[in-house]
Amino acid sequence: MGILDEIKSKLDVYKKTSLENEGLKEEFEDMAMLDMNFLGQIILSDVNAKLWLKFKEGKIDYGEGEINNPTLTFKTNLATFKAIIFGEVEISSAHEAGDVGFDGEPEILMDFQAITSVINEFLLN
Repeated sequence: MGILDEIKSKLDVYKKTSLENEGLKEEFEDMAMLDMNFLGQIILSDVNAKLWLKFKEGKIDYGEGEINNPTLTFKTNLATFKAIIFGEVEISSAHEAGDVGFDGEPEILMDFQAITSVINEFLLN
């Protein structure tokens, strides 16, 4: 299994958990995240791949390719994105280190960090 397949597998877990687990929905509600509407374009520069990630009403979806009108365009390499998705690195730290670039409001980048953090924390418990 390649690293891109590992990322897709993790995103499948995110999607399935967000659709089926009421406990996660309650966690999002407790953190006032259900009103968040995130549509991110992820550009993995070193492998010439594009993914998109959508978060709306506590549900996650994702796919490959380009999307129209993302709220955030996020550019990084495959290894850094994997570390973010697997909860090994915070987006803000990766950005400060120069490993992540983005086009959009900084608050939206923090929304993305919040989404990944809450789900990873939930999956660990």
